[in-house]
Amino acid sequence: MPTEREIKCERKAIYLDIICGIMSSALALTALAVAAISHRIFSMGWFAVSVTFWTAYLLFSFFLIGLGIYTWKMNKNFETNKAKKDLKAPIV
Repeated sequence: MPTEREIKCERKAIYLDIICGIMSSALALTALAVAAISHRIFSMGWFAVSVTFWTAYLLFSFFLIGLGIYTWKMNKNFETNKAKKDLKAPIV
């Protein structure tokens, strides 16, 4: 049975996942906008590499946000004083 301290640590980890995901998304979207709007594209190769990198970074941030929300949903109805069920033998 987890203690209150362990539950608080889990919640902190969930919030950290969501906050890091949102910050990463904002950074990736800003970098994609700068790369796409920039009129000084000298090399198409470097432009393609940068857009690919920031798109992958954006997908990673969405993964972090999804992981945080999924874990939050899993722990939403977490009760510390939940009664255990009595086990019964199966009828054969």
